[in-house]
Amino acid sequence: MNTRSIFLFALCSIIWGTTWFVIKFQIDSTSPVVAVFYRYLLATVIMFLINIFFIKKTLIYPWFNHKFFMLQGFFNFCLNYILTYTSEKYINSGLVALTFTALIYFNMAGMKIFFKKQISNNVIIGAFFGCAGITSLFWKEIKDVDLGQMTLFGIAIGLIATFCASLGNMFAAQNHRLKVPVMTFNAYGMLYGTIFSLVYGLITYENFSLPLTSSFLSSLFYLSLFGTVIAFWAYQTLVGSLGAEKAAYTSIISPVIAVGVASYFENIALTKELFLGMVLCFLGNFIALKKEKN
Repeated sequence: MNTRSIFLFALCSIIWGTTWFVIKFQIDSTSPVVAVFYRYLLATVIMFLINIFFIKKTLIYPWFNHKFFMLQGFFNFCLNYILTYTSEKYINSGLVALTFTALIYFNMAGMKIFFKKQISNNVIIGAFFGCAGITSLFWKEIKDVDLGQMTLFGIAIGLIATFCASLGNMFAAQNHRLKVPVMTFNAYGMLYGTIFSLVYGLITYENFSLPLTSSFLSSLFYLSLFGTVIAFWAYQTLVGSLGAEKAAYTSIISPVIAVGVASYFENIALTKELFLGMVLCFLGNFIALKKEKN
C-alpha cells in the first residue's frame, strides 16, 4: 500500500472512529431519519459547492450513470445510516461496531459475485484477526449483554445496515469502473440519499423541525463535513485503488479509535482485553493490506 493510500486509510479510520461518539448527540435530539436527513442535506450542499467551484468538472451525466448514483445513495447514504442510528437505540455502541465488521465479509462476497474478483488469502486471514480483535475490544459489552428480543432486534438491524453499506460499496465500485470522479458520484449519491430520507420521513410522519441546541448543530457540522464529505471521499478513493474488500478494513480500525476516544472522554480504563483487541485489529490490518508475494 503506497503512502497516499495509507494516508487515506488513516484519515477515514480516524474520522469514523470519532463519529461513534458524536452520533449520540444526534439521536438524543431527534429521530434517526431526521438526523440522517439533515446530515446528508448539509453534506450534499457542501459536495456540490466543491464540485462547482473547485473541481469544475461536468456534473451532467446520462440516466445510465444516475441509476448507479441513485442505488449508491439509497444503500450507502440512506438505509445504511438510518438503520445504524436505529440500532444504537437498542444495543450499545460496542455491539454496533461488532456488527459493522461484517462489512469485510459482505464486501468480499460482493466483489466476488459482482466483479468476479479473486479474494487473496491475506485478506481472509486478516479478516479473522480483525474480527477477533473487535470481539476482544468489546468483550465486556458482549459478555454482559442480555440477549433479549430487543437486543437481538438491534443486532439484526445492525447487520442489515452493514449489508446495505456493502451494497452501496458495490455501486460505488461500479461508478469507479465507469470513470466517474469520486467527488461527483458521492455528491449525487448524497443528493439521492437525502431525497430518499426525506420521502421516508414524510411517509412515516416524522417531525422535521431542526433542533437548535449547540450540541446538535456542532455535531451536525462535524458529521456532515468530516464524517461524510471528507471521510467518504477518502474511503471511496480507497475502494477505487485497493478494492472494496480491502477498504472495508477501516471498519476494524475505526472502532479501535472509538475506544480511545471513549477512554479519554469517559475515563475508560485500558484493560488487557482492550489492549489485546487493539493488537489483533492492527495485526489483521497489517496482514490484509500488505502486498502478497507472487
